[in-house]
Formats: sequence, C-alpha cells, structure tokens
Amino acid sequence: MVTGTVLSRRGFLAGAAAVAAANGRVALAGAPGRIVALDWALAETLVALGHAPLAVAEAPLYSQRVIEPALPPGTLDVGLRNWPNLEALQALRPDLIVTLEGYGVPLARLEPIAPVCALPLYTAGRRPLHLARAATTELASLLGREAQAVRLLSDLDRALTPVGTDDRPVLILKFADERIVDIYGQGSLFDDVLRARGLRNSWTGVTNIWGFASTGIEELARHPEARLLIIDPAPTDLMQRGAIWRALPQVRAGRTRVLPPVWVFGGLPSAIRFAGLMGTT
Repeated sequence: MVTGTVLSRRGFLAGAAAVAAANGRVALAGAPGRIVALDWALAETLVALGHAPLAVAEAPLYSQRVIEPALPPGTLDVGLRNWPNLEALQALRPDLIVTLEGYGVPLARLEPIAPVCALPLYTAGRRPLHLARAATTELASLLGREAQAVRLLSDLDRALTPVGTDDRPVLILKFADERIVDIYGQGSLFDDVLRARGLRNSWTGVTNIWGFASTGIEELARHPEARLLIIDPAPTDLMQRGAIWRALPQVRAGRTRVLPPVWVFGGLPSAIRFAGLMGTT
C-alpha cells in the first residue's frame, strides 16, 4: 500500500522547476497557479485554503453534492472524475493536476500533461480523517498557504468537540435507490467524525474501502435503538408512504433526521460541514 504523496512528470526536473523531498514530503519550487482538481475532496480543500482550482472534474455536479465550500463562478469542467477529458486538460496548460491516489485515470496518462500530485484519502488503512488532515497540510505546503491550513485545522478541531448526552448509537445512511441504502461505517469520513465527537456508530458490519455497505432498507430494523441520519437526496415519496420504511422502529419513534447534501467522500471541509449539520444529533 502506498500512503505517501506522488508528485511526478517526465522531465519535470529539467529547467527552473525543481522538486525537493524531505521527510517523506514533496514540495515544488514555486507555488503553482493554474491547478486542475480531479477529485472533489481535494477541490474543496483547495477552495478552503483560498486557492480555488482553475478546473474541476464534474464541476456542475459538485454544486449539488458538495455544496460548500462553493466553487467560484467560471470554474471549468474537465469531464468525469474517474476519466477526465485529457484533451481538455492538455488545452488548459495547468501548472499542477491534483488527484486522488489509486483512483481514476492512471498517472502515466496525466504526467505528460502537467506535474501530478496524487494524495491518498480512502485506503485499506481506513483512516480518511487522518489522511485528510495530511492532505490539507501537503497542499498548503505546495501552495504556500500554511496559515490558511492552520485556520482550517482549527475549524475542524472546534467542529469535533464532543457534544450531546443521548447515548443511542447512530446510523448514517444515503439512499442508492428506494430499496437500497448505503450505510457508512468504519473507513468512512463520517464514522471518523462520529467517533471523534464521542458518538457510537450502530453499524459494525463489513464496509468497502470507501467505508460503506450497501443493503436493503429492511436491514435498518436490526438497529431498533439507533438514530438515523439520512443524507439528501432522499426519496420523499418512500419516506411519506412506504410501508416498510414507516414500519421501521426508528421512524415510528421519530428518531430520523434528513441532512442537506454533504460529500460522503470528502476531505476536511466536508468533515466540518457534516459535524455542523448533525449538530448535537
């Protein structure tokens, strides 16, 4: 498993641009100006650091799923997150491409276009909040935005203050469709947030590398004491009229909350947003 930052480009060491490595960290000689982000967690982190990317993969959908921090008007779209438009990338002549390590287009396809910074977040190590902190620090170092990173990390620490006296466990879920839900457990960003705030996650079952398990809504009945945190978009008709849904013990007891959209595979800004939206649960 690779857990470090990958920063590469064939021939990048030639000329005035130089790469220096120390203590496992990678730094550029001179802060890059034109950055393309192929992952939303890294895009939101760049915005939060005050260095908005020139272009983002699936930029229009970002505004519906990530919400905050918002991309500036005029942010360009470069195609799919898992396979961007390489011709469009080439035409933009970016100084740096930021992407998620181990996901999407192979680095060898990106390296001829621009230097590539690939950062790990969701890995077999299942520590996304820890890795999001590290990614924030790494990006801040590359951009000369260390002071902004300190403020962002302070915001996170405040958001993670333990709160609440209800010792009921929590289930975090998002509808895949009207019959299937994704439940977020170990390895998810939001599970890390729950635990940091002193709350218990009712889901202790197997999760994938992204930290969730997909199951039928009837599985929720196996957690009768849990509080349900449902991340929008949710099927309104099902929640109002669905017989199985309305029969769930949590629904009958009124222990459900629907949260506005927040990016489940995010970085520090999404962790802060989720903590704020859930409040004291």
